[in-house]
Amino acid sequence: MPKGIPKNGINKGCFKKGLIPWNKGKINERWLGKNNPNWVGGQVKKHCILCGKEYYRDKNAVARSKFCSRSCRAKYNFTGEKHWFWKGGISSDRDKLKFSECYKKWRLKVFQRDKFTCKKCKHRSKKSKAHGDKTSDIHAHHIDSLSNNIKKCLKVGNGITLCTKCHRETYGKEKQFSKVFKETLNDYMPNKTKV
Repeated sequence: MPKGIPKNGINKGCFKKGLIPWNKGKINERWLGKNNPNWVGGQVKKHCILCGKEYYRDKNAVARSKFCSRSCRAKYNFTGEKHWFWKGGISSDRDKLKFSECYKKWRLKVFQRDKFTCKKCKHRSKKSKAHGDKTSDIHAHHIDSLSNNIKKCLKVGNGITLCTKCHRETYGKEKQFSKVFKETLNDYMPNKTKV
C-alpha cells in the first residue's frame, strides 16, 4: 500500500477545514460570451404565443422557444383538443354535473343535514372536502340514482351521507339500498316531506 493512504482507503487530512480553493469564485474568461465554442450570438427578443409576454432567448434556443414559461407551455399543450386524453368533447352529463357548483352545494347541504355522520354505521367524519380538507372519508350518495332520476338529482331529500366503506357496499345494489335509505331518512326527518 502506498505511503500516505490510510488502510480504510479514505484519504483523510488532504483537505483541511478553513482553506479556500484557489479557483473559488473565479471565472474562466476564455469561455465567456464570444470566446465560447458554442456561441451563436446574443439574445433575441420573442413574444409568447399564449400570453403575448415579451421575453429573451439565446439564439441557439430560439428555434424551439415559443413560450415565456413552463406554465404557459403546459396551458397551451395540455388543455382541450391538444391533451392526449381528449375524446372529442364527449363529457357525459353526469361528469359535467359532478364538477358543477350546484352539485358541490347539494353535497354540502346533505352533509350538514346529516351532521357529517354516516347514516348506516354512524361514523362521524373528522375530515371532508366540505370542511376544506383535500381528502374525505364521507360521501353524499344519491338514493335514486342519477341515471333513473335526473330531475331529483340535486334535491337534498334524494341524498344521504355514507362513509367510504358503506358507500362501497352499495355499488351494484343501488335499488336494494334505496328502499332502506328512504326509510332511514323518513325516520330521521319525520316533519319533512317524504322521499
